[in-house]
Amino acid sequence: MSGDISRRDFLNGTLVGMGGALTAPWLTPGLLGQLESDYPPALTGLRGSHVGSFEAFHALRDGRFWDEAGSPVSTGEEYDLVVVGAGISGLAAAYYYRQARPGARVLILDNHDDFGGHAKRNEFTHAGRTRIGYGGTQSIDSPLPYSATARALITELGIEVGRWERVHDRALYPGLGLRPAFFFDRETFGEDKLVRGARREFDDGFIESAPLTPKAKADLKRLLTGQFDPWPSETEAAKRQKLARMSYADFLTKVWGVDATLIPLFTTGTHDLFGVGIDAVPAQDAHGLGFPGFQAMGLGTGPGPGQNYDSMHNPEPGEYYFHFPDGNASIARLLVRRLVPAAFRHPERSEGAEAIVTARADYARLDRPGNEVRIRLRSPVVQVRH
Repeated sequence: MSGDISRRDFLNGTLVGMGGALTAPWLTPGLLGQLESDYPPALTGLRGSHVGSFEAFHALRDGRFWDEAGSPVSTGEEYDLVVVGAGISGLAAAYYYRQARPGARVLILDNHDDFGGHAKRNEFTHAGRTRIGYGGTQSIDSPLPYSATARALITELGIEVGRWERVHDRALYPGLGLRPAFFFDRETFGEDKLVRGARREFDDGFIESAPLTPKAKADLKRLLTGQFDPWPSETEAAKRQKLARMSYADFLTKVWGVDATLIPLFTTGTHDLFGVGIDAVPAQDAHGLGFPGFQAMGLGTGPGPGQNYDSMHNPEPGEYYFHFPDGNASIARLLVRRLVPAAFRHPERSEGAEAIVTARADYARLDRPGNEVRIRLRSPVVQVRH
């Protein structure tokens, strides 16, 4: 590789250039071929850092790896590029490298038994039908316009982000008679009770049925319908700056002064997107997600489904959010199809972003000697030397 790579780019991209690949004796190509005969998407249990993906690193941490692994042996392989990590970033790095250097030989290593990184796929057969779901990241989204690189990759892979509104059936759950509800648990609210109502638009019936104190009920109704602007003389930009610097929990208790017993009613509403409660999510983000308390602050209209608070400034409104039935796993599969076409036994059946969802990957073909790009799973990288 003749180009200069800064330490920062090296660490951020986890790309490694090397002349040859080394492997411990217990990870021989023959053993790898046997292990790849199974089908990871169909495996059950927690599929994050699964058993088999972390033991080498634990041994390295404990200072016993090199005593147990023995001496490295050369595989005799040479590559123009070795990528550590077969997630979307690693696969995309290999894809772009091959665009810049057609015919380059690339090896992609990953300690897991499946490619995709956080974009995992769950696939099961029940009663003769295949059921597909996401076991990792769900969506493609961007709070601001996509970077030129990201937009180009999505386009090149044939993903039409703007199709979301045409393929998403919003009437599915209502059509099945399903409605949103909130479960009040005894430990937090004093009794176990299920009350129908959407978290961001609780109606009078919900408030009346909720196991809350009279003061909490009055505060909840005030929060939902009150025309309160805590900073009427401030500009919209100044208000947004203040909201960005306080949590939604603080906004409720310190700005609105609502009863603290209401916090658990909203605290898990940000778990699915942020992984943390409203005590750690900025109030500005809560506004973007449609939480109450901002209706009189002049912050613009509330976001629509699949939008956020920056959508009004986004030249691509309505075209930044999308997900496949298996979440982002299909993005990884689209990249793998470009890198190792033979990984899909019937390439003609897997053409296009839709076809890749139901195409079956042949994991035994990912790491064959004849491949210009080889994806080697179950291969933790414990040391790199140029």
